Amino acid sequence: METHTQGNVIQVSATRGIDVGKIEKELAAMWQQASVAEGVDDSGVVRACALNLIVYTTVADDRARLEEMLATVNEQHPGRALVLVADRGASAARLEAYVSSRCRHLGASKLQVCGEQVTIEACGPIVETAASAIAPLLVADVPVFLWWKDIPHDGDKLFDRMSRMADRVVIDSASFDHPYEDMLRLALVVRELGRDARVSDLNWGRLTSWRTLLASFWDVAEYRSHLERIHRVTIEYDAPNIAPAEIAPKALLVAGWLASRLGWKVEGGVTKEGNTALFTLAAPERAVTVEMRATHDEKGGDGMLASLTLTEESGGASFSVSLSRDGKRLETKATVGGAHTVGRVLAYEQKTEGQRLSREFGLLARDLIYEKTLAVAAQLIEAVPR
Repeated sequence: METHTQGNVIQVSATRGIDVGKIEKELAAMWQQASVAEGVDDSGVVRACALNLIVYTTVADDRARLEEMLATVNEQHPGRALVLVADRGASAARLEAYVSSRCRHLGASKLQVCGEQVTIEACGPIVETAASAIAPLLVADVPVFLWWKDIPHDGDKLFDRMSRMADRVVIDSASFDHPYEDMLRLALVVRELGRDARVSDLNWGRLTSWRTLLASFWDVAEYRSHLERIHRVTIEYDAPNIAPAEIAPKALLVAGWLASRLGWKVEGGVTKEGNTALFTLAAPERAVTVEMRATHDEKGGDGMLASLTLTEESGGASFSVSLSRDGKRLETKATVGGAHTVGRVLAYEQKTEGQRLSREFGLLARDLIYEKTLAVAAQLIEAVPR
């Protein structure tokens, strides 16, 4: 399946701002030129718009990688992408814009399905007014997604404005440079947006296989009585490279998911010894210790989970999911009364970031499980002494 792009630069003025009419005329001219058939009956261009995608990124981001991810998204969800490349630290105001199309051939035919992209490069104070330029460019009657390729910092008015223009906001907590502070801010954003917008976290999607395998233990009838008496959860994870002293967001999310699903409440203080943090959670008629232990991964796991074990001490039972040494498989194991059972082995999802992102754009429903998970993860963070 061939994918290619073409585009034109639009002259804009930093003092006058974005000329929406000029951009729309340039897009119309681009499509008119592209739709001319060239001598073959099945040739031509179909202009498709399944969604609006607003992308906020910074000048420090890898533009080539961004374009590669957008090409993957366009294969499944052709539409109008509005990419804002921001340099908020620049002293001088600068504004540039250009339009482009991204097309793919349908099978062996000459027919092309194309989406379109408007890229706005903004520097200095003018960045803060970008929302007013983007709003008129949204195509009516199709969903609006905001992919915020940064951290939603506290008091960021541009994020607040743009998130309220969207039906769904997509972020990636794996990129947080201050996991505790940024996760707390994200939990606040989710609460504030409420029903106005849904939030997706690419990091949450990366935990799908882990959650599936952990939940599968409850499918085995003879395990359930032991699972109802879990006293300890041990989570091993690779420390995040950028903040090795803080618990990785994946570990916080999987702990928050277990607690929210099983009705455990965060209570009491946290004991921290070296690379290990011990949390106390209240379950019906017992206390549950959640141990989060950072490991050193020489392969550069950067916040990835290594293993998760559920232990029921009184019955001598344990249930675990672990990542294989080569990082390509997830393996389950159950031990009940000294008898070992090797369970499922699942190929670990090696999806590209573009594929993960594309999956999020197929979802519009509110993810209440994620929201409850994030709320508990925030409570765990608040319990950590700092």
